[in-house]
Amino acid sequence: MVAVVGNRAVYEGFEEMRSVRWGTPGVIVLAVIFGGCGSPVAEKSGPPKQPFRGAKLVAALIGDQALLPGLKSQQGEWSATSGAELSFREADLTSLQGVDVVIFSGDRLGDLVDASALLVLRDAGTTPSSTVKGGDDATPEAVDTFNLGDIAPAFRDQVAKYGDDRYAFSVGGSALVLAYRRDAFEREPNKAAAKIAGLTLDPPKTWADLDALVRFFHGRDWDGDGKLDAGIALAWGVDAEGVADATYLARAAGPGQHRDQYSFLFSDKMDPRIASPPFVEALRGLVALTKFAPPDAARYDIVDARAAFRSGKVAFLIDRAERAATWSEGKSIGVAPLPGSERVYNPDRKEWETPARPNAPAFLPRGGGWVVGVVASTSNREAAIDLARYLAGPDVTNRLRSDRAFPMLATRNTQLGQGLGDPRSAPDVEVRPWSDAVSRTINAERVIVGPRIPDAEGYLADLSKGRIAATNGEPAEAALKTVADAWTTRTKAHGLARQTWHYRRSLNRFVTAPEPPPRGE
Repeated sequence: MVAVVGNRAVYEGFEEMRSVRWGTPGVIVLAVIFGGCGSPVAEKSGPPKQPFRGAKLVAALIGDQALLPGLKSQQGEWSATSGAELSFREADLTSLQGVDVVIFSGDRLGDLVDASALLVLRDAGTTPSSTVKGGDDATPEAVDTFNLGDIAPAFRDQVAKYGDDRYAFSVGGSALVLAYRRDAFEREPNKAAAKIAGLTLDPPKTWADLDALVRFFHGRDWDGDGKLDAGIALAWGVDAEGVADATYLARAAGPGQHRDQYSFLFSDKMDPRIASPPFVEALRGLVALTKFAPPDAARYDIVDARAAFRSGKVAFLIDRAERAATWSEGKSIGVAPLPGSERVYNPDRKEWETPARPNAPAFLPRGGGWVVGVVASTSNREAAIDLARYLAGPDVTNRLRSDRAFPMLATRNTQLGQGLGDPRSAPDVEVRPWSDAVSRTINAERVIVGPRIPDAEGYLADLSKGRIAATNGEPAEAALKTVADAWTTRTKAHGLARQTWHYRRSLNRFVTAPEPPPRGE
């Protein structure tokens, strides 16, 4: 099918045409049937036209430079089918001049929206609520031609949107899971001891269950090697990957995300909730686990925690699911979703409630993962949208998630069921439990996406300082009060009204004005 945009013929559905491999039997049969010698059909057939021949596009990556080689490896196919010249480079928010497409982690979305840097991509049959430059006339045909419906709802309707507007397509996701040593759960001496202690050696349903299991395994030779082992390894210290902060916020989500509330870290008026009871309780619980970890574990970053788990020193690890290849060297690893909370705090009534079942909202770090958007100032709009669709399409995302240098989670339902992107990279990790844990996390009843407001990086840096202070002995209440004060100051510096607009917008739930208040307000 050919769709005409201006004077340019654009082949819709070219992704499906690219996916055909002419060496397959079915295609050979079709070639024989329809492409006989001298037939008129054969004379008309051939490769798809190159709709963007002569165009020169630049795709830029903000942060996470380890992803760049994997992206560059995908450029040849798109250039061949589109006829456009494509190059990749690094960028930041101040260097998008001349850039057509930008790839970034979801926690930078608020910064880009605040700078009016992205095109609003129109879902078929909808109208953007924003009037951001270029947003009110983005071509609707550009969105739904690569099976948008296959993308898991958390990524399709939350991570890639800001309010009602779609600013991006998901390329790869991230989610936290609980990894555990299978031998610790299955050795008969451990089962017998657990029965005496009144415990069941099953993946924990609540944080209290996890704490009890960690205490049980700590100081026990649970793997039978004649050495006493520890209960858990976590990222507690300074952590460049951000897993330490994500682990804390994931633990706080259970008691802190009430079923009647969409707000989490702030009220809908931008008042910090970080020093409220559920966050204090979660930080206390996280710090308490350092007593059941290897010596000096309070200084661990996630690399240290993975090493301790991989070496067999500890029974449990909380980590990003996509990093499964770093978990084991010859021992079977079980995987489960993170636990929930037996009680939840109601911020309106300022009281605790006990739900009928554990409250277990999922928390997605890094603003939900990595996305691709179109720069609003591009002079190659149709080509740029086509490139964004290509990078987020099923073929490219399937290849990218298998990249051992920068693994990501699948965001498409058809890929989620396929398990690890490269099972050979993690042969000791049980595939079915891993897939189940990831799917249950991504498709949880309530999914909290990590902060995406402008300066999210700064807010998380404030949180890291408070979390580390508590790990080093400062009372959790005092440490989090310092964080709350820092957040209030940071919000005022950006403008309370403007940051409130962004926060409400980032939750994808509240009605807001089409445009943010002026800067400084």
